[in-house]
Amino acid sequence: MSLLDDVSIVVTPNGYKAGELYAVIPSDGTADMDVTRATDATRVDENGLIEDVLSNVPRIDYTGGGCPHILAEPQRTNIVFPSDVAVTQTRTVTAVAYALSFYGTGSIVLSGTHSATLTGTGVNDRVDLIFTPTAGSLVLTASGTVTNFQLEVGSYATSYIPTLGSTVTRNQDIFTRDGIGSLINSTEGTFFLEPAYLSSNTNYDVQSSIVLSDGSANNRVILYTSSSASANVYSVLIKSGGSTVIQKEITVTDITLFNKIAITWKANEYKIFLNGSPEYSTIIPTATPIGLNSLFFAAYNSTVNPFYGKVKQLQVYTTALSDVQLAALTS
Repeated sequence: MSLLDDVSIVVTPNGYKAGELYAVIPSDGTADMDVTRATDATRVDENGLIEDVLSNVPRIDYTGGGCPHILAEPQRTNIVFPSDVAVTQTRTVTAVAYALSFYGTGSIVLSGTHSATLTGTGVNDRVDLIFTPTAGSLVLTASGTVTNFQLEVGSYATSYIPTLGSTVTRNQDIFTRDGIGSLINSTEGTFFLEPAYLSSNTNYDVQSSIVLSDGSANNRVILYTSSSASANVYSVLIKSGGSTVIQKEITVTDITLFNKIAITWKANEYKIFLNGSPEYSTIIPTATPIGLNSLFFAAYNSTVNPFYGKVKQLQVYTTALSDVQLAALTS
């Protein structure tokens, strides 16, 4: 039997339009994801070039080369301007984490409230520096080839935000799809994901989550990472009627790289496979989730603990796949 016989939802970096990311399966638009981002943004295209993307248009990004991915990022503000000219700038900063980044072969020297030097490695290479200054005036002095200059509050760098005469804010990407209960089997199923997070989970202020849910926190199958866990740890949580069925932490080598993970559920049996191998299996008398009808890049609805990262593929199956199938799917 082919895996496609039981797959009900397949979402990949495929077709899109403003406000919508098309699902490959089903092809009738039932599972197309609604996309919201109230501002323009940028992506890296298939030629490795930075491209402007209009508001509410999903970003199919090719950063790192190879196959594309869906990009979801938090709201960030670039506080250097203009960002396309290497000039000395002075900015008032507070004692929080900042991410400095640019493309090129030049360098940026920090002085004032923090001392450091960030040196470029190539014309088309982006380098970044995470630092926490003391509050006050920070001086940034650029020399050589420095392009797409960015300074943002945050413990990891995000995609380039162009600026001219003032700071510019890029809003958060939001991905949602509700009303799809006919495509999710709450009593038995498989949730497969291939994500890469933007940073080690110790750098996230809140959970970063992808979920199948009933629109509440009471019934859900969720993959998330959180600052409460150690670095490079996935957390899997399944809830039924408000009660926790399983909660399992899985350590990986690097959570910022793409990993393939599958979660299955059916009466008295739950499994987790990671990159071709079983990570968890239990046979216990427990209930399954009730009324799953939504898919969110968030913890259980469109706004709580949103996912920040990259997704190469996402699939939902109406059966709990066998070990052989799970190994093949996640390899």
